[in-house]
Order: sequence, then C-alpha cells, then structure tokens
Amino acid sequence: MKIALQCDFDGTVTEEDVSFLLLDTYVGSQWRDYLKEYIEGRIPVGTFNKKVFGMMKTDRQTMTELVLNSERVKIRPGFRELVEYCSQKDYKVVIVSNGLIFYIEAILEKLGVNGLEVHAAENHFSPDGMKVRYLGPDGTEMEVGYKEAYTELLEKQGYSIIYIGNGISDIFSSRRAIRVFATGDLLDKCQEEDLECTPFTDFHDVIRGLED
Repeated sequence: MKIALQCDFDGTVTEEDVSFLLLDTYVGSQWRDYLKEYIEGRIPVGTFNKKVFGMMKTDRQTMTELVLNSERVKIRPGFRELVEYCSQKDYKVVIVSNGLIFYIEAILEKLGVNGLEVHAAENHFSPDGMKVRYLGPDGTEMEVGYKEAYTELLEKQGYSIIYIGNGISDIFSSRRAIRVFATGDLLDKCQEEDLECTPFTDFHDVIRGLED
C-alpha cells in the first residue's frame, strides 16, 4: 500500500496560525471582521484571504524576519522526527495549507526540513497590498475545496491518505482518509460527525499512533 501523509501547516505544524501574527502586526484588528464571516461560512477561504491579505502592504523581507524571529511562532514538537520516520517508512509527506507559501518555505528551511512537497497560497507582494491565489492541481485558481483537491490528486496517484490537521477546513480531506490525527477544531468536528480520529498534542503522538 502506498501511503501519503497530508498535513496542514498553521496550527498543526505550528502551534498557532502564523498568518494571524502577520495580520495582527501589519493590519490591526479590522481583519477579524472577515474572519468572523469565514468562520460562520458566509465567505470561502479564498475570498477571506484575498480580502485580509490585500490590506497588508509590508514587504516580503520584513514579514519573513518577523515570522522567523517571533516568539509566537512555535513549532509543534516532533515534526522533524515525523518527517524522518516517514522517510524511513517510505511514506510520502505533503503539506497542503490555506496559509502563505513564503512563510511556510522560510520556516521549513529554518527547521532544516528540505524536499517536502508544499501546496499553499501563492503570494505577490505589492505596496498596494498583497495578492494571493490558490492554484489547484490543474493550475486553475480555486476559492473552495483546495485541500480536498490535493487529497483527490494523491488518491488518483494511488496513495491511501493519513491526514493530520487542526481546523474546520481539514474535515473535507479527513473524510477521505484511512486514518486521521486531529487536534483543535478538527478534533471537535470529527467527534461531532462520529468520524474516527486519533487526538494528538505533538508529532511524537502521531509517530506512536503510526507505530500502533
């Protein structure tokens, strides 16, 4: 059996959402009005991110330095060990995130985790505001269903999916997975739907679960 671990990033690899740090720092509190609309299901994640990141006019270097040096950006323990474990088992690891590609790549580089397949929002930095877009596996822009599109791609490539996540948007891919590791809102949603999952606090929990 070919196994792929599809892993969320913000709130999963990191303990908190990195994009929230950037928005709090460079936009202020007004972006949270759109967050409420997204949480209530009134706007899709693509629309939410276009609106809130469009308010952010800071350059890439400044934002990257904040992400790499802020005490708010903490990596959930055991992530490097999980990647090494999967390499030994010949499991494919893919990060699919609603976050921004520039800071995900910067954080992984700082961690010394190289060669992972990463899919996240593309970013164009501009004094008029950041432009973001989600491109699906076929290269078309997506507003909804981004994570699930890459789950479907992995399935077409012959992989069975183990899913790791923390958010409401992770439920769609979790429904298609043979095993789910959940924390935060995803754990609550899985329990609400009676979807079998394994709670986790850090990635050592995930490794132990995979060993079992």
